Amino acid sequence: MTAFRYTAYTASGKRRRGTLVADTRAQATEQLRGKGLFATELETSTTAPRQSRPLLRRRATLSPDERTVFTRQLAVLLSAEVPVDVALDSVGNSGGAQRIETVAVTARAALREGESLSDALGRADAGFPPYYLAAIAAGESSGELARVVEELANHLETVSGDQSRILTALIYPAFVAAVSLLVCGILVTSAAPQIVAMFETTGRPLPAISVALLAAADWIKAYWLPCLVALTATVIGFRLALRHAGFRARRDATLLRLPVVGRLIRLSAALQYLQTLALVISSRQTALDAARSAARVLTQPRFRHEAEQVTTAIQRGESLSDALLHLSVIPPVCRQLISAGERSTRVGVMAERSSRLVDSWLENDRKRIAALLDPILMMVVGGFVLVVVLAILLPIFDLQSLVSGDL
Repeated sequence: MTAFRYTAYTASGKRRRGTLVADTRAQATEQLRGKGLFATELETSTTAPRQSRPLLRRRATLSPDERTVFTRQLAVLLSAEVPVDVALDSVGNSGGAQRIETVAVTARAALREGESLSDALGRADAGFPPYYLAAIAAGESSGELARVVEELANHLETVSGDQSRILTALIYPAFVAAVSLLVCGILVTSAAPQIVAMFETTGRPLPAISVALLAAADWIKAYWLPCLVALTATVIGFRLALRHAGFRARRDATLLRLPVVGRLIRLSAALQYLQTLALVISSRQTALDAARSAARVLTQPRFRHEAEQVTTAIQRGESLSDALLHLSVIPPVCRQLISAGERSTRVGVMAERSSRLVDSWLENDRKRIAALLDPILMMVVGGFVLVVVLAILLPIFDLQSLVSGDL
């Protein structure tokens, strides 16, 4: 199978662009004719023009928004009982983002070679998280792929909406802070030197706050380049250090000890685990399979090790609720809900209810943090502006009093 990029026209003269998979160029042309399209350009990935090669060669990692769009398109088509390969073909020819089309075409080619959808999406190397592929695999094995993809789309849209609300809440204070810092910089670099020149003619000493501010401004002017180089080197060194497991473990341990950040990390891990657990169990998989899939979601080494202990405990014959005692991020109330689900044979429903409960806690914490960041940032910026204004106004008042005294 070869991927062909085409430019074609309909009978009414409308231009269409997209990608399709075929064995030969003639077969690709025949596919286009079957769709009522007349190709004017048809190029394989190996004969694509120079400007197109980077797009076809590089890894087509989807952004979170693109992943959401891809999943929603796939969910809509599958819910309409469209075959998987046809659904991927439709997504690949939808005229949307280039990376979405590339992923859809790559996955469809793998699907036609006999691979499952989960393996095909994994081969596309689009950055799908482990829980995503695990849920797809569970949906395929249970025969409820359409429902699973629909739930994945709902989940991704919820996460995307939460992140958008947080970013929107921070836009205004960030804009005010940037403008305030710009104005302060102009005052320090333009107004302050003129005041210094006036004071030098009078022989009077500058106020201490003005001396400190001018000294800081002079230091920044003299050493801004070394500071920029040092900051860049620090960022690069930190990113390189993150490649080592030991450094990542120390970083994670430090973050978990922080009061607010640590709670957010724990709740996020619990939410990911419980959502995957509920999704896989609702796909008619066993608790053991669900625990294995959920363990692959966690990125923190400590939490993943605890999740593997949950899997081992279930293999020993423990119930899911008892095994979850090994995972420290799961709140006790969630274990109680899952235990009640085990007694009533509604484990999937109770796991889903537990995930919604944790999600509500996480959302409330995010709202509180966003609500606190606004006034805190305004206070910090306001304090800095106050220092700059005082450093400029105090010398002016001093000069005014000197002139009034002379009169």
